[in-house]
Amino acid sequence: MHRVFRLLAVLALALPLAGLSNAQESRDMRRPQPAKVIIDTDFNTIGDDGQVLAMAAQLDAAGAIELMGVTVASGNQWLNQGVSDALKAVERLGIERSVKVYAGAPYPLLHDYLAHQQEKLLNGAPVDYVGAFAAASTDTLVPPPDGFATHTRPAERNAAEFIIDAVRRHPHEVTILAIAPPTNLAMAIRLDPGIVPLIKQVVTMAGQVYVGGNAYLDNAEFNWWFDPEATRVVLRAAAPHVVVPLDATNTLPLTRDVYLQIAQHRPATPITKLFRDEFAPFFGSGPPPYLPFIFDTAALAYLADPTLATDVRELWLDVNTTLDRNYGKAIVAVSDPYPGTGILQKSKVVFRFDNPRFYAWYADLLTRPVPVRDGRR
Repeated sequence: MHRVFRLLAVLALALPLAGLSNAQESRDMRRPQPAKVIIDTDFNTIGDDGQVLAMAAQLDAAGAIELMGVTVASGNQWLNQGVSDALKAVERLGIERSVKVYAGAPYPLLHDYLAHQQEKLLNGAPVDYVGAFAAASTDTLVPPPDGFATHTRPAERNAAEFIIDAVRRHPHEVTILAIAPPTNLAMAIRLDPGIVPLIKQVVTMAGQVYVGGNAYLDNAEFNWWFDPEATRVVLRAAAPHVVVPLDATNTLPLTRDVYLQIAQHRPATPITKLFRDEFAPFFGSGPPPYLPFIFDTAALAYLADPTLATDVRELWLDVNTTLDRNYGKAIVAVSDPYPGTGILQKSKVVFRFDNPRFYAWYADLLTRPVPVRDGRR
């Protein structure tokens, strides 16, 4: 009899604890999980792509996103240089064991170096940025200011394989932050079209809608001009698309005040030192060579906090793939030009940000102490 009473007493104590445990589990299940993010980048050390990785590492450390990996394509630089710089970046940020670097496409689908030479014969010499096309690919690598990576190597799988595997393992959870010519994502879609409905969203900084371009002849935006054929594959894939074009990034110059907030921040960090030295020529005593813009970080801003965007419209976007003066230029329509066919997909297009909030967010992430999260996953 005494044993029965003791058992009842134990149960009476245990039931409230079990209830608390269940309630805690319920709260945990309701709590939003951090977005799983792959950064697809034509990487550079501390230009906009390098800034995106540094900022994403901070968001990852804070539990705001889960950074799954970095996939690299040619664009700003040829692939090998971009991979080399990305390997050093993950070491610099202390995330080299938890965030792998995946080498991707060395060339665009069709618009390779020889095709660009033909483009110049047809349409004239460049008047603006051409990225890696400024010179033929070479095996000679240039170290970042703080040297090459010392112990990190690219992942064994290539970028397209990694994208496919990540989306298959986490259906409807993976966001592709596309801040490069979209060659890697296009190849993943071509290799495994079944991943398309499983992608949570593609958020990209690319294209121009109602403004001029910034590449080659100033008609097209650089990321889409570098590989228009891949761009068409991605834009026509039936996955949710968010596009942050030049229309938005043209309103986000790197101002002197924002530069000084980061460059003169104390204590200095490896990121603020690189940033200071990279952009010092723009903010010295003489006139800057041109006005620097922030570009890719605006796409990360939308991914991290969509409320930072103040003007978002739904449009039908495609891209010109004819090798004329408008090669790579966005084609825009307010209604589906191929109704009932499913050829085009509607995109959310961001035209404006809340600039004061954006700049505060931007400077904060770039000046935080470098997060060391090695081996977290």
